[in-house]
Amino acid sequence: MTETLPPEPRFPRPTIGHVALNLLVTLYVMGVLNTGVWSRLMLQFPDRPVNVALFGLAFSALTFLTLELLGPWRLQKPVAAALIVIAASAAYFERAFGTLVDRELVRSVFETTPTEAQHLVTLGAVGWIGLTGVVPVALVFWPRVSRVGIWHQLWRWPLAVMLSLVVVLFGLFADYAAASSTLREHQDIAGAYQPGATLAALVRYGKEQLNSGERVLQPVGEDAAPGPLLETAPAPVLMVLFVGETLRAQNFGLDGYARDTTPGLAERAVINLPDAHSCGTATAVSLPCMFSPLTQADYSREAFLGRENLLDVLARAGFDVRWVDNNTGDQHIAARLGWERVDEALDPAACAVECTDEVFLPLIEQTAATITRNTVLVLHMIGNHGPAYYLRYPEERAQFTPDCQTAQFADCSAEEIVNAYDNAVLETDHVLSRAIDILQASDRVTPAMVFLSDHGESLGEGGLYLHAAPMFMAPEEQTHVPMLMWLGARFRTAMRLDEGCLRDVAQERASHDMLFSSMLGLLDVQTEVRDPALDLTATCRREDQA
Repeated sequence: MTETLPPEPRFPRPTIGHVALNLLVTLYVMGVLNTGVWSRLMLQFPDRPVNVALFGLAFSALTFLTLELLGPWRLQKPVAAALIVIAASAAYFERAFGTLVDRELVRSVFETTPTEAQHLVTLGAVGWIGLTGVVPVALVFWPRVSRVGIWHQLWRWPLAVMLSLVVVLFGLFADYAAASSTLREHQDIAGAYQPGATLAALVRYGKEQLNSGERVLQPVGEDAAPGPLLETAPAPVLMVLFVGETLRAQNFGLDGYARDTTPGLAERAVINLPDAHSCGTATAVSLPCMFSPLTQADYSREAFLGRENLLDVLARAGFDVRWVDNNTGDQHIAARLGWERVDEALDPAACAVECTDEVFLPLIEQTAATITRNTVLVLHMIGNHGPAYYLRYPEERAQFTPDCQTAQFADCSAEEIVNAYDNAVLETDHVLSRAIDILQASDRVTPAMVFLSDHGESLGEGGLYLHAAPMFMAPEEQTHVPMLMWLGARFRTAMRLDEGCLRDVAQERASHDMLFSSMLGLLDVQTEVRDPALDLTATCRREDQA
């Protein structure tokens, strides 16, 4: 009787060595998922292929080192899979939007909302990451790996780590002068290297989170008190502070854009600041920075979290401070006062799909009709948040067509993307103009409004889209932002503000650094922490005005 053998598998699994698998993964990651590094190196060294090869050797050895260091023995395949998916995801966003991963982009990812995140999960993203990430991961798990014994592993693992480190150092030090100057002056080369740049950003973000736990909060403006002008205002002051989203000055009509994207504001007596600049290129940086007493030069996340900010000072001076959000939250700015999301019931029509910023208008009406004390209403807008610009305005107010009706830019022309963006600018103009009309119509309050965008946006210039570029390489499109004030006649009279003087001051260079002291100056809050050099009103208060 013959023994029946089991049939051989149709696709027999090959056997491969540990080192061989890591070499194959390294070749794939460097060859397919690091095209951004190679293109930058060839641009930097067009006639010096040896330097391109040395940098390539260093980055390849660093990839192999990472695989060995993080994936010894049976951790090899899970670690390799994770690094491939990380590199494939980062490669997609660089390829699609020109975005490089740094700590602030990682923070934005962790602190985004599901609604915001879903616009980035397009068919293009899923297809690319599936093809270049998931399929190779499946191939990593297909072969068997011949494993050495534990004692053999104890010397093989540190030896492999050490040898790969030696190759990294050789690639960098073979021409150290070129390597050191290139990495210092062209940080985008290292910033494009994957998965290294993403891993480094994750480590920096994690370290920052660990350091931002329980801390002693440093008070700011403990002497804050209402000044004499504020105390004698004829009616409660209502300051509406609109914090815009992703609106760049280059497409803002009041700042000289060829298209009239601000027709409503142009008809109202706003004081426009055409040369205003942001503290960062992502909400997670710019928003805390502008409310902090720290300037951009001194700002850090840890320093911000360790001290009070503008809202705390205003509350101490007796203001009712309220933060209402139509975006990603307060970024810990209103941590001690609380904040709330927009109530869709305020305007169901404005929230038919996702709430547009028109939802804020009934809230302003309600506040103006009911307040009994000085109030600052901070409204965090969705504004021009991309890539789904088409969701930021109702279809019937789309003046620029054809407009991009998808979050997948590859499906739209450059003209359609700009049209959708400009329609979203028009929506901000509509909301701000209506807000001014509501405030001006109320005889119960002493009204004022300030608008400031958190950062700008790239619309394809230099191959970049969206925002969050590292500041060392951020283009002006991501840092030059709109800023304006509307001060009602009753407010100007009560606070003795010279409008002509303010218009002259507004023509000078401005920045997020000025919000903290300028808001205190506008509202006549007396405190030593107000810096006259950063207060737009410092030289514009008329002592002789009744």
